[in-house]
Amino acid sequence: MYCTRCGTRIGADAVFCPSCGAPLQSEPGPRDADAPVLTARPVFVPLKVCLQLLPLQLFFTVWGGGFFGGFSMVGLRALGIDVPTPTTFVAFALLFFAGIPLVGLTLIRRTYARTVYTFYGTRLEYHEGFFAVEKKTIDYRNVTEVSYRQGVLQKRHGLATIVLSTAGLTIVSGRARSGIRIVDVPDGERIYAQVRALVERAGAQAA
Repeated sequence: MYCTRCGTRIGADAVFCPSCGAPLQSEPGPRDADAPVLTARPVFVPLKVCLQLLPLQLFFTVWGGGFFGGFSMVGLRALGIDVPTPTTFVAFALLFFAGIPLVGLTLIRRTYARTVYTFYGTRLEYHEGFFAVEKKTIDYRNVTEVSYRQGVLQKRHGLATIVLSTAGLTIVSGRARSGIRIVDVPDGERIYAQVRALVERAGAQAA
């Protein structure tokens, strides 16, 4: 059996061409829409998350050290406790400097562990969340563009981000976004090719 798009030889049970990602069925069967075609999970990379949190870490280090350090200094002096002026400022600055990445790493790691993207013949269903896992669905007919992105650290770890843009807004983690970002997934080029093929097929069927 050969792919009709690129001519690559493929197995009889394949759903997509392993070379170009083209779907191997021109028309979906009666159960295709309800059968999972592809599943992806994000991979947690601590260094990447730490770099993403760095601006927030620096901001709260300065703000927390100044704000809480100042109030603490006033309170201690009101109680008659004499401490060197920079002590409370430095103490709270160090607390925030160490605490922000610790909390951020924990939250993101647990969120990644609960996140899964399942691609069906006509839609994407994904579960994500930290305290409570939420299930969301995007119909491929509402997707206007599929794009592939890979940062330096993602490339080093073999990860990528697939972006599904939509005309309307999608609520993601309490924020309104135009589409969905499938972040830090392995084998991104293959996933991108297969997802793009699914979206193109849905668009052709709706036309």
